Amino acid sequence: MIKNLQSLRFVFIMLIVLSHIIGKSFDFGGECGVSFFFVLSGFVLFLAYGCKVMEGSFRTRPFVCKQLLKFYPLHLLTMAVILLMDARIGRYTEWYRLLPNVFLVQSWIPIDRFFFVANGSSWFLCDVLFFYVVFRKLFLQLNHATVKQLATAGILLLGAYVLLAFSIPEGKVNALLYASPATRIIEFVVGILLFRAWQSASSGRIRQWLQSRSTGMSTLVELAITAVIVAAAVAYPHLSPRIRCASLYWPIAPAVVFVFATIDRNGGLVTRLLHQPWMVWLGNISFEIYLLHMIVIRITQSVYLQMGMEGLMPAGWSIAVNTVLTILLAYPVKKYFVDKIYGKLINRVI
Repeated sequence: MIKNLQSLRFVFIMLIVLSHIIGKSFDFGGECGVSFFFVLSGFVLFLAYGCKVMEGSFRTRPFVCKQLLKFYPLHLLTMAVILLMDARIGRYTEWYRLLPNVFLVQSWIPIDRFFFVANGSSWFLCDVLFFYVVFRKLFLQLNHATVKQLATAGILLLGAYVLLAFSIPEGKVNALLYASPATRIIEFVVGILLFRAWQSASSGRIRQWLQSRSTGMSTLVELAITAVIVAAAVAYPHLSPRIRCASLYWPIAPAVVFVFATIDRNGGLVTRLLHQPWMVWLGNISFEIYLLHMIVIRITQSVYLQMGMEGLMPAGWSIAVNTVLTILLAYPVKKYFVDKIYGKLINRVI
């Protein structure tokens, strides 16, 4: 396990959570966090299963079933809870809008009211499931392609993406550039290629240089990466949604993964923080935090409303309350629901 990347899961999950707590003024956090996870998915799948794919022992169906067991039961549970909360206040969702969500195909429908149904965060699962399904074939093509072939394909793909991004109607930007698996797979591909580059001899000198730095120099590198993220956040409101939906983070997310994976064993002060047991623990429950945080936000908003404090709660206090409650809920849900179901069913399914 690369501890830096495991702990960064929590850091970037919190960016997404904060975007939902704070609102549109912090949309950057959500979009940056999602991009990081798509790149990270390609990177860690190559790390974990690349050898098996090349040996021919990797099988897509059992792999996808295994991954579904990890998140699908919690997906159904959170969706049911949100629907019950909606019903309590007289809000109901049409069955034809729920079905795509149940079968995790909602992000393929380029209409907001389909892919943001019930627990709106679940659109992410649709994209990730698609990545899992195509991983083996995609990996083989990318791993066997030459650098020249990859460069040519990359230029053509970039041109096609630019044409799409600046030709679609404004109202479809969110559906086609932010949520659609057909466009977000670019970041998954970047993650796979990033690992290929990370382990290649050509990047060995960069890795060697990073790994041989002193604690002070490594800390400066870590802070430089952090500064790039902050700079993107500052620039974010001034950029077109067609850029900040995804392509803004194409160079940023891979840089974060590359640097922190490389200096995992001898990094600076930031790495020491990320290696703290409690940070790694938070990274381990980051998925549960992601799927549960919208429920916690809904509950706290309801409590504020009943207490007559809606809009009066200081932002810092609201962030702290929602974060703590989500973490406190995520741990038992993972231990007594997600892990229990996975442990009981994995041998039957695989």
